[in-house]
Amino acid sequence: MSDSVLAKKLENRSVGRSPLPDLDLVGENFGRILEENLRPLLKTIVGALIMDCTITKLADVVDSIPVPAMLGVIESDASDRMALVNMSADLVYHIVDMRMGGDPTVSPMTTTRSFTGIDTQLCMDMFQAVLNSFETAVEESVGVPLSTKFRVSGHKQDINTVRIAPKSADVVLLSVSLDIGEAARSGDFDLIVPLSILDILRAETLKVDATEFLNANDLWLDQMRAAAATAPIPLHAILHREALSLSHVKNLEPGQMIPIPRDAIANVAVVQSLGTPLMCELAHGRLGAFEGDKVIKLNEDPRTDMRSSIDRAIKPRATPAAVLPEIDE
Repeated sequence: MSDSVLAKKLENRSVGRSPLPDLDLVGENFGRILEENLRPLLKTIVGALIMDCTITKLADVVDSIPVPAMLGVIESDASDRMALVNMSADLVYHIVDMRMGGDPTVSPMTTTRSFTGIDTQLCMDMFQAVLNSFETAVEESVGVPLSTKFRVSGHKQDINTVRIAPKSADVVLLSVSLDIGEAARSGDFDLIVPLSILDILRAETLKVDATEFLNANDLWLDQMRAAAATAPIPLHAILHREALSLSHVKNLEPGQMIPIPRDAIANVAVVQSLGTPLMCELAHGRLGAFEGDKVIKLNEDPRTDMRSSIDRAIKPRATPAAVLPEIDE
């Protein structure tokens, strides 16, 4: 029974949601901006038709890319994930021909051939135009300029030599068909962007404190602040850290002494969330005694960034003053 359930789950692989609002609108804007950016590059009219704008698995996209392929690799300064532009052989042919002085009023029969270094260099500006168009479309969608910088780092012809993300990762697939010139030379390309990159772009729009947009009299918000203020936070006092060899640790016995520095009692670290990714040192203090108990007397102020975070979480928001209507005398 469990095998059949697992098989059904694998057959119906779900994909994530786009972190960008209204992904279809991003696709529409992308097509419009792309047309504007390609006209001066190809020196003729260009029409861009969005064939698909969807979220899918990277493995499904990779399996459909032929070898050799004209792949533009896109990197960002905020993620180790990469995006790809996959141009069809027909589109590469028309781009090279147009940039070499081809006639936009005729549509010659495309020929299948291996890509050369000249082909690649003539397509690099095309990759950049696609990237610039996508950046602008995203900025129009989220309403703020992007601080994350993207760049076309190079090209590949074999999809097996580039790894933009795990094959199980969710990606946005933008499939575009281009009509070039009066004779409507046609070719298509795919823009493949992992959702993890879009998460970074979306996070840039959330840097403003979201609570600024909440109602100061929101009952739910008040209750959440009260709950946060009384939530227990485990704290740990670390007297000293010592590195021992594995063989030494293995031979430890009751009664054996482990030396610590004399000044350790004056520099005890107060740490929260010990052993978790959220672990951080809050302050340092001195080990002492008070009314028969061991205590830590802080010798410095706790971290200011920690205090600021706590204030944002639990500090009641000021109720805005009532605005009285003006009365004509």
